Amino acid sequence: MTKPVLLILSVGELGTNVLESAARSGLFGRIVIAGRDGAKARARANSTIIGAGLEFDYPIIEGLELDVNGPAFVPRIKSIAPDIIFTTASMMPWWQLEKSSAPRLPFGGYLSLHLSVMNTFRDRLAEADLDAIWIGASYPDVVNPILHRTGFGPLCGIGNVQEPIPKIVAGLSRRLSLSPDQIRVKLVAQHAFEYAVLSDEVTADLPPYLLHVEAAGRDVTEQARQVLLEPFPFTYDLFFNRITASAAIEAFRAILSPKPAAVHLPGVNGLIGGYPVVVDGGCARLDLHSDWTEAQAIDTNCRSLCHDGIAAIDPDGTVHFTESTQKAFAALLGRSVARLEIGGAAQQANDILNAL
Repeated sequence: MTKPVLLILSVGELGTNVLESAARSGLFGRIVIAGRDGAKARARANSTIIGAGLEFDYPIIEGLELDVNGPAFVPRIKSIAPDIIFTTASMMPWWQLEKSSAPRLPFGGYLSLHLSVMNTFRDRLAEADLDAIWIGASYPDVVNPILHRTGFGPLCGIGNVQEPIPKIVAGLSRRLSLSPDQIRVKLVAQHAFEYAVLSDEVTADLPPYLLHVEAAGRDVTEQARQVLLEPFPFTYDLFFNRITASAAIEAFRAILSPKPAAVHLPGVNGLIGGYPVVVDGGCARLDLHSDWTEAQAIDTNCRSLCHDGIAAIDPDGTVHFTESTQKAFAALLGRSVARLEIGGAAQQANDILNAL
């Protein structure tokens, strides 16, 4: 049976880490990494060929020039015929924002830097009309819902809700002297939750979340909450992209599984935040604990948005910023910004970049 084709659209740090991990996963027969800088894409592909080959993995790996704004984008992406498209582009990634000395915005204030690029990708992918699964990894807890509310959007994102779960499993495994595979976690949480619990200063005032954990068939949720509150020294630097790449591999495995696969994913089916889901046949459905309703889970993640500086997202995709974010915009741009509409994302992103 022919293995599927993965297309990674972005030659940045996360795209490269996903390339390296995917090449060693055994999941794909062909992997294409593509971006505006074709020479960089080819160099990253060649590096991966050597590294993966040293570990006895030899999928076909190619680096291509592919400009989402260029006339060749649609015919070239059709010729690649990917089974999975992974996009992770931003006008300025989070790790570069950390270097700026300009006044800081809450994380949600930088939304336009991700949304403007992902909106362009969405429009060009619509032109290509491919039968491929799209994974959007650029701030998926918020970007993916906006894309779905203004057209079509990715099946899901990666990271965020996935990444605190190993802390829970590893901590409980040690506490209870159980194998990790005996521990089952269901977590509903939005992007901000991860940063609150993967920290050396965890407080009880966490962003809203839902949690149920069983170990060897018994409820250990309260012990899991204690684990979440334990200090967990963690550095958010370029190495963090390696962790997010592992989250991507977990998502790829679930999507490509020949039988229904349980996994946690953010921005799934256009929902705000992250959820436990079952992926089956390229589709995903919520897999909530029996005590939770879908409305309750969605509301939990919506109430968490303020921890990213976002007050609400309207049904038409308009984003309203919190008062603190509006004040931060005033400090950065010299004027307050109350909201973001998808049509204004490119201009708002350019205003931010100019200020930075």
